[in-house]
Amino acid sequence: MACYAANLSAIGAIEKLYKPSLARIHKGRWVVVSVTLSGDFVDHVRWLYWHALDQVKEGGVVREGCNVFTQHAAPAYICAVAAVEAFINETVFGTATFAKPAQSPLAMLDQDWVEKLELKHKLVIIPQLLFSCTFDRGGQPYQDMSILIRIRNDLVHYRMVGQTPGYIAHLQERRIVLATGKPSADYAWVHKLSCSEGIRWANNTTCRLVHAFAEMVPEGEAVPLLQTLANNFSEISDDLVGNRFKELEPSE
Repeated sequence: MACYAANLSAIGAIEKLYKPSLARIHKGRWVVVSVTLSGDFVDHVRWLYWHALDQVKEGGVVREGCNVFTQHAAPAYICAVAAVEAFINETVFGTATFAKPAQSPLAMLDQDWVEKLELKHKLVIIPQLLFSCTFDRGGQPYQDMSILIRIRNDLVHYRMVGQTPGYIAHLQERRIVLATGKPSADYAWVHKLSCSEGIRWANNTTCRLVHAFAEMVPEGEAVPLLQTLANNFSEISDDLVGNRFKELEPSE
């Protein structure tokens, strides 16, 4: 788990805000200790992606260009959604991250009820109540996040039966999932999702969602640690992928 600490002898003004989460150490100093899981979850998504590419070096792996079949994908989708939900909970409901104004519509609601909402509903309701603006449910990154949530749900409730989810065709058109190109001999839908580009898409979707949320904070309103936590979410660019494949497949 990642921990953040600051010497409050230099910034005494913060002591009042963070007193419930302070720990006194030797020589009378205070430190802020705040533990984040959202950073751990998204770090693990990236770790799974790079390990998926390592299989190329081992050889004998199914792939379409830079899209590699991997068994790391299912846990990556689950961790990606967990990263976003943890980020929202840490920054909105955490005692050391977000001070909700007493007059905020969100502060007037039952916090337990809000916390128990489905993530797709939290992403619409919470920013609207806090910032008077929210995600466009018909645009990005909300649309991709909605698909990612559906993938997570389908995987954790997987029963080896049922029809192929509708989002598979959409992801296939975008070359995110694997496909043989032969409808009569194609992969099972879970194997279509079991690929490195699927992991990269999941990582980048969470990053865009989190940074879009952070950008909704009104200018001039300080939100302690929110940007620090958002900075844990970094995209995997095309250049990074290309450079990695050059390392894995050096020219003769």
